[in-house]
Amino acid sequence: MRKELLKLYLLLLVAFWGGSMAFGQSEKGNRKQATRQDTLDSRLIQVHKIFILGNEKTKDYIITRELRVQEGEYVPAGSLDELVETSRNNVYNTNLFYSVTIEKLVLDSATVDLLIKVEERWYIWPSPVFRLADRNFNDWWYNRNHDPSRVKYGLKLDIYNFRGRKESLRFIGLTGFEKRLIFQYSIPYIDKSQKHGLTFGGGYLNNKKLPYKTTDHFTVFTDSSTAERINREATSGYIVYTYRPSFYNYHYLMLQGYSMNISDTIAALNPNYFGDGTTSQQVLGLSYSFSQDKRNNKNYPLTGHKTLAMIEKLGLGIFQDVDIWRLTANHYHYFDMGSGFYGNVSIGGQLTTSDNVPYFNYTQFGLDNYYVRGYELDVIEGPQNFLTKNTLKKLIFSTQANLGQAMPLKKFRKIPFAFYAKMFGDAGWVNNYPGYYQSDVLTNRLLYGVGLGLDIVTLYDITFRFEYSYNAQGERNFFINFQSEL
Repeated sequence: MRKELLKLYLLLLVAFWGGSMAFGQSEKGNRKQATRQDTLDSRLIQVHKIFILGNEKTKDYIITRELRVQEGEYVPAGSLDELVETSRNNVYNTNLFYSVTIEKLVLDSATVDLLIKVEERWYIWPSPVFRLADRNFNDWWYNRNHDPSRVKYGLKLDIYNFRGRKESLRFIGLTGFEKRLIFQYSIPYIDKSQKHGLTFGGGYLNNKKLPYKTTDHFTVFTDSSTAERINREATSGYIVYTYRPSFYNYHYLMLQGYSMNISDTIAALNPNYFGDGTTSQQVLGLSYSFSQDKRNNKNYPLTGHKTLAMIEKLGLGIFQDVDIWRLTANHYHYFDMGSGFYGNVSIGGQLTTSDNVPYFNYTQFGLDNYYVRGYELDVIEGPQNFLTKNTLKKLIFSTQANLGQAMPLKKFRKIPFAFYAKMFGDAGWVNNYPGYYQSDVLTNRLLYGVGLGLDIVTLYDITFRFEYSYNAQGERNFFINFQSEL
């Protein structure tokens, strides 16, 4: 049975990558065809004026920054529709608007105006916070027996589009399983050219219960007998410089630092928590990352691609607690196969320093969405890893519920729903840390998972994923997730 499923996975993988390559060739063919059409239709059309409606708070220049064509510009007639569509996607992907449409107003055979209509999202979100202390819902439900005490709760205030300039403010205060304070202020543009930005942030946390070791890919937490006092306390801060030279390319340079202390109890339970039985760790880190994002929708993409790369150095020589290099790279590709079918493929990996790494700084395979589906319950630690995720999905149907006057807030009256049936196949590999034997069952071997699922996408691109999987260990699982797979 396992051999047959492995063959199915390999066939699925080949089909997806073949589809991606075919789609790439199709894109090239389409571009060639468009080029020939532009040659045949050599007329230039002037975009005379650009009008914007619906931006009650957002400054016009935040919107026009995303447009592929500006007022007074001449563009080939054969390229105008494509420029308008990519401009619409760019504006929507600012995440400032619930809906975006761009209409062409033809003045004559050589002149058009553009009318941009937007519906602004709700920008001020004071809300209660209810967060699980574990890696994901499935980890909490299955591994932790859905223990209600493993919850962080509190208050959060998010202010998006602050001052109408796409700036954002965030304040979070949590208690319960851990106590945490978080602050962040993001300024996307600090110059007239709208290419340079800054983000500042910091936080404080303390907790009595915390994971102090991993056994058989299961993180072990302190129990009630060792949780009578604060076992970990930390303060942190960071500053990020952002450079966006074009529509789709982003460069980030981040300087971060933290100071963390643990109790003697934790150091005794795991002397390698910070290494050599020490009870404190102070770290300064510097990282550079690059992102190219050409997806049609950042929250639930169906077409386009995204590339991420990062090089990070933890430990700059000021403190001697940590000396770690980490290199991360990922590429995601999404393509429309026609007739309501969509595919996506991704490939990525990490290379990290493997010697003299404290347990707290281990690279983990299994956080967020970085895992092989079918292994949601496992934490797999290792300095080098590889991951490919592949999905074929079909739009079953989409609809929109209109609550009308029953909903007093206009921005929440229209609730869209889209349902996608899917099949998937993932594979990964994790090299183990030298001499790390207490959690090595899933390292140094091929991991794969295949399965079927259903995605439900609704208001503000909130996604519910229901997935049934079979993995290389012969395990069959049904998992629920609350975010997009990539």
